[in-house]
Amino acid sequence: MRRLPMLGVLLLLALLTMTIMDGDAPATGPASSDGGGAGPGSSSSMTGTATEPDGPAQVTALSSRCRVTGPAAQEALVDQLADLCVSAAATVDEAWGTQWAQGTARRTHLAVAAGTADLAGLLGHDDTTGLADTAAVTAGPRRAPADAVYVNGPAFESLTELGREVVLTHELVHVATRATGDFDAPTWLEEGYADYVAYRGTGLDPDQVAGEALNASLPGELPTTDDFDGSGADVAYGRSWIAVTVLARRLGSDTELMSFYRRAAASGVEQALAQAGFGDLATFVKAWREEISTLRDDAG
Repeated sequence: MRRLPMLGVLLLLALLTMTIMDGDAPATGPASSDGGGAGPGSSSSMTGTATEPDGPAQVTALSSRCRVTGPAAQEALVDQLADLCVSAAATVDEAWGTQWAQGTARRTHLAVAAGTADLAGLLGHDDTTGLADTAAVTAGPRRAPADAVYVNGPAFESLTELGREVVLTHELVHVATRATGDFDAPTWLEEGYADYVAYRGTGLDPDQVAGEALNASLPGELPTTDDFDGSGADVAYGRSWIAVTVLARRLGSDTELMSFYRRAAASGVEQALAQAGFGDLATFVKAWREEISTLRDDAG
């Protein structure tokens, strides 16, 4: 299982980056990402409806990039998230540009849940299965900008400072890609890109980010959407992150990587890969498998 001990808590990344999308059918990632997500989102896509919580008095904190609401008992976390959102959003801006969030009307809404039961209520779930380890979930209508990132207060608070930054940045990547209308990238690209942006600059080694993927058998194909559900999700996330690092190295700049993402979402991965100089999907998969082998050898 892919876990994040370096981030200060054993949480499945698959659960950090779930996305709940309304609509006739589940959305894939970026929400199915963050319209998330993830996680760390959207990657695993689920169908559901997000609702505002009922219960204790709510407090609100505003920063230049987020509006954060939550129970008065968690006012400190609400304030912290408002501040953290500024740096996390700036990291997303560096990779995706600033068009996704212009002006105060485009502040991302972060809603803090007091615990697992409250989070289930926000997501319209009848039970809390799998939610105890969920740090953040992005929700919104299918094929529309994400409405909000929902934060499980206790799970989020158990993360280290680095873990919180990574999780929130991952989710905001999904918000950004959906805000600019890029809904249809494959899940491996949505989640791999969100991880790529969130983890770069952290100083973590590849085996710390994608250790489970490096320990698994060498894959024959890129992760499918189904691979992001269940016990193998940690491997799927790691493999996807590695795939995007291969793309980033070939493309050479954030602008080119963003353009690749948008082409893949609009016209399909095959066409985007051809324009990026990989020729076809088989050529890219070969380069990706070689990268996994190299990283595995380097990790010892």
